[in-house]
Amino acid sequence: MNMKNGLLSKLRCVIAGAFAAVTLAGAAQAQEASRLDEILSRGKLIVGVSSESPPFGFVDEKGELVGFDIDIAKLIAKATFGDETKVEFVRQSAAQRWPNAQNGTIDFGAQTTSIYADRAQKVAFTRSYIDGGVVMIVRSDSPFQTLADFNKSDVTIANLTTPTQEERAKRLFPEAQIATFDGIAAQFNAVKLGRASGAQLDGPVAAWYVKQNPDMRIVEERLTDVVNTGLFMKPGDFRLWQYLDLNVSEMTGGYLFADYSKIYEKWFGTKPLNAKWYLNQPKQ
Repeated sequence: MNMKNGLLSKLRCVIAGAFAAVTLAGAAQAQEASRLDEILSRGKLIVGVSSESPPFGFVDEKGELVGFDIDIAKLIAKATFGDETKVEFVRQSAAQRWPNAQNGTIDFGAQTTSIYADRAQKVAFTRSYIDGGVVMIVRSDSPFQTLADFNKSDVTIANLTTPTQEERAKRLFPEAQIATFDGIAAQFNAVKLGRASGAQLDGPVAAWYVKQNPDMRIVEERLTDVVNTGLFMKPGDFRLWQYLDLNVSEMTGGYLFADYSKIYEKWFGTKPLNAKWYLNQPKQ
């Protein structure tokens, strides 16, 4: 009986060990599963972008979707598949960014999106691929010179539908009225047409609009310090995050820098200001 019990005990241990091994193998396999595998199998990227945020993403006079973020996504497609056309764009509003990333509608977003701690609770960010920062844009004939000038009851601030802009407007301009818009173009037009006194815009976006509209200007006092702008995606997928973060790292300071620099100069007219400074120095 003792020998029989011993054999049964050993058999139970073998079965338990085998079950544990299978369980661990299954867990490891599940952990390794990544959206990156799906992307490579699919043969194209699906990227969320804006179509109303010049110069990052907008529709040009030919009806084509163009912009800095569009070209950045194409560069990642080129690095991934050797073909910049291997990308499908999903046009989305600022409010649609987080749901579309979280539910898998997009692989990632390239949408002039500043990195903030509260946003990182909803999505995962890569390192910054371009510097940002919020400024106030007004008409050239506007009397406003400082941010304090906007904190009056007869002033209307044009906001996007984002909690960050809402919080900032309430904090800096508690006496002012708030008008909310789904897109940056509508925000800008509200100021240009006199329906709002000023609009919160990202610095590069505001500079683009002013370049195209001499009757507009940027208030010298900024609403924020310089901030980082990253690609964003569904959290919890380390392999996809690592892959995209590597692409950003190489764009701003590695083998993709030459292509990245051309894109930057195309849209902003200067060499990249956020990349490794010595890569911009003339060769001896």
